[in-house]
Amino acid sequence: MQSLRHQRIRKLLKREAGGLLRQHLSMETYGLVSVHEVFVSGDLKHAKILLGHVGSVTQQKAASVYLSTHRGEIQKEMSCRVVMKYSPQVKFSFDDSIEKGNNVLSIIDELEDSDDSPS
Repeated sequence: MQSLRHQRIRKLLKREAGGLLRQHLSMETYGLVSVHEVFVSGDLKHAKILLGHVGSVTQQKAASVYLSTHRGEIQKEMSCRVVMKYSPQVKFSFDDSIEKGNNVLSIIDELEDSDDSPS
C-alpha cells in the first residue's frame, strides 16, 4: 500500500499530465488522448503514465511518436508545474484495456445471438 504522499503525488501528476496533453496534442491530429492512471516508483524518481485513446490507429501511432520525441519537453514543463526535490522521469504508454473489454463484450454478444437463433 502506498503512502498518502504517493497518492497525492499520483493525483497531482495525473492532473498536470492531462493538462499538458491537452495543450500539446490537438484532437483533430491525434484523436482524444486522456490520462487513465499514473504509477510512481517508491523513490518518486520514475513515473509511468497510462494513456487512453479514442480515434484511429494512425492517430494513436502519431500521438505515440509525438510523445516519445517530445517527452523531455513535456517532462520539463511538468517539473515546472509540480515542484519536487526530484522531478520524476516520465514514461508514456497506451492502455488498451478498454479495447480488450469491448472485444470481450462483442464476443459475448455474438455468443448470445448464436444461442438465440434456432438450430
